[in-house]
Amino acid sequence: MQTGDTITAISSAVGPAARIILRLSGSSAHDIARSLAPEAPLEPASAAHTPLVFAGLTCPAWLYAFRSPHSYTGEDLIEIHVPGSPVLAKLLLDDLLHRGARLAEPGEFTARAYFAGKIDLTEAEGVAATIAASNQDELNAARQLLAGELARRLRPATDLIAETLALVEVGIDFSEEDVTFLPADEIRRRVDEIDSTLATLLSESTRFERLAHEPRIVFVGRPNAGKSTLINALTGHQRSVVSDVAGTTRDVLSAPLALPRGIVQLVDIAGLGASTDATVTGEIELQMRVHALREMESADHVVLVRDVADNESPLDVGRPQDLTVISKIDLSDNGPRSDSNHLGVSARTGAGMSDLREALDHLAFGAAGPGVSLALNRRHVACIEDARAALRRVPGRVDDGAAELIALELREALDALGRILGSVTPDDVLGRIFSSFCIGK
Repeated sequence: MQTGDTITAISSAVGPAARIILRLSGSSAHDIARSLAPEAPLEPASAAHTPLVFAGLTCPAWLYAFRSPHSYTGEDLIEIHVPGSPVLAKLLLDDLLHRGARLAEPGEFTARAYFAGKIDLTEAEGVAATIAASNQDELNAARQLLAGELARRLRPATDLIAETLALVEVGIDFSEEDVTFLPADEIRRRVDEIDSTLATLLSESTRFERLAHEPRIVFVGRPNAGKSTLINALTGHQRSVVSDVAGTTRDVLSAPLALPRGIVQLVDIAGLGASTDATVTGEIELQMRVHALREMESADHVVLVRDVADNESPLDVGRPQDLTVISKIDLSDNGPRSDSNHLGVSARTGAGMSDLREALDHLAFGAAGPGVSLALNRRHVACIEDARAALRRVPGRVDDGAAELIALELREALDALGRILGSVTPDDVLGRIFSSFCIGK
């Protein structure tokens, strides 16, 4: 990834829209924009409505000008807003490239913002996560990263490590003096406090990988219980063949279902008999049973479907079901059979189907609340765990009286947390600590 030259790219979603945004960033950004619109004022932090002439066309546009360092990338930057025609945007992009700009590499605008100190690594990851978000929880979590929430949550632990490290290193420098800068018990207390803070951060946070995971919900029941009909009705697609003849479903079928808080995979398996331990005859039936049981074992959740006319003993599916659905309630004179343990539905009339969608959303994504907690990715978790591992070695170093090794472990912990933000700043914190000392006294 080069730096110093001028880059350009389409920065909004490509497709018909009210407007499409193109960006120019670099030392030549303003010169290129001025060659397109000589009459447009390009004062810092200005906006100008002006005609652009390119590719033999004239079209209206808005130009937004930013001067270094007061821009997203920290460089001279121009945003060009044109009418939302993808063809028009592509012609303008080609013209910008012809005028000396280079096509930006993926993520290069955000990378330049990072290198210019405009954002830290977690905020850059928040940009990528916002783009990739496929549900509201992922979007909320990405917004927290983009807003610098992880940096804010880490700052108290980082500052306390740096302060402790500063005092330990000062003690090393003045080891021949009769001065104790930080008693052993105080080092242990501080390390315990930092480790507890990091442990709390991990326990109160979710994982991006978990948010992006599409939970698999297996519908299980006796043959002709109505599993396939329910899945078809929920997804709006005739994914499974349905018939009054029992045993229509013989293979494992899955279909995505968009719920209010994300996408789940509904899995339809072959109907099971009265017991999962029953003897199965025939090679096909045996394979059906093996596949069905395998799906239930690996499923995130199991929904047991029972025909409203089913008076047999409850079906043993080999693991506790998360929800029991009573199907075909339109065929019963007793009306819907819904209570705290059962949900009555009818795929034919639609009765109870909205309640079923709500119940599936609750199963997959938990109780609805004010929002998700801070989300961490694998890199964040690994760095925090590395820091905690170093901190856990400190008490042993204290017992040995090895001040240099205490400092080594503290610096390793500080470096690990610094990697999360993309910067290790112990010297800055040490400077702040030392400035409060009066060592010359």
